Amino acid sequence: QPNCRHADRLPDDIHHNKHIMTGSIDPKAVALVAAATSAAATYLITKRQFEKKAIAERRKQYELDQKVRSKQNEDKKEKGLPTGTKMDDIDVGDVYLWEVERLSKYFPSEGSGVENVMAALSEAGGEDDRRAKYNKLIGDHECILANIRRKPGDGDGTSESTSTVAYIRAGPREKLHFNPKTVNAAIVTCGGLCPGLNNVVREITRALYHLYGIEGKVYGIVGGYKGFYDPKFPPLDLTPESVENIHHQGGTILSSSRGGFDIDKICKFIESKDIKQLFVIGGDGTHRGAFKIHETCMERGLHVAVA
Repeated sequence: QPNCRHADRLPDDIHHNKHIMTGSIDPKAVALVAAATSAAATYLITKRQFEKKAIAERRKQYELDQKVRSKQNEDKKEKGLPTGTKMDDIDVGDVYLWEVERLSKYFPSEGSGVENVMAALSEAGGEDDRRAKYNKLIGDHECILANIRRKPGDGDGTSESTSTVAYIRAGPREKLHFNPKTVNAAIVTCGGLCPGLNNVVREITRALYHLYGIEGKVYGIVGGYKGFYDPKFPPLDLTPESVENIHHQGGTILSSSRGGFDIDKICKFIESKDIKQLFVIGGDGTHRGAFKIHETCMERGLHVAVA
């Protein structure tokens, strides 16, 4: 049996190979391996120590920066300055405000001496004066910049981006031009439909009564521009009660249409109803019509604000 004879010889072979392997190990190689292993271990331990030290230093610096930043922010807050880093190499540049027509330049103010407060929430008079004032009144030159992007060099005359257009900021003013007690207003929707038209009609109406405190009427012009003169579409009487739930409906409760713009008939309605404020809701074409109404009212001496 060959396998058995081979098994008998196996112990001698193993002993022979073991002798060969033991005799071939070089002490110098063993020493080099041991030295390399020791150096690698020393390197790893040292590296970890340095990393721990670096982490501790970064954390210490971060905590110090946080304390300094907190102190700087507190100082800025006391001085009324915003937090952050002031950029000395960035400037706003020239600002050009798009003006709107100011009726006070051409007509005497009817609201002189009338304090601008939220009318429906105010109870003036007596020792317990509960006039609900606005948190903020907007100044004449408060504006929104059209180009808000800036980079170093802007505004110093060396860059093309040295100026920006700005738009007048909306909001309550300190002085009223009209006396709310004498104001009649009108709202018209023209052109195609879009979401939110009833919301706009509702909030204009509510603001006129609850915030502005008008004592006149708010006319809802039906069917677009032709509603100013077409007897088939008499105007609606808009009140806070009548518009209370219209924002749950689609479209516009005033209806809408394109065309029908007749400046003479529109101005005749405005004059006959003593409209002081006209709110026109629509797109580009509609607002070109609104601008034409404004220009014609100015030419005819009609004291009307068109928005």
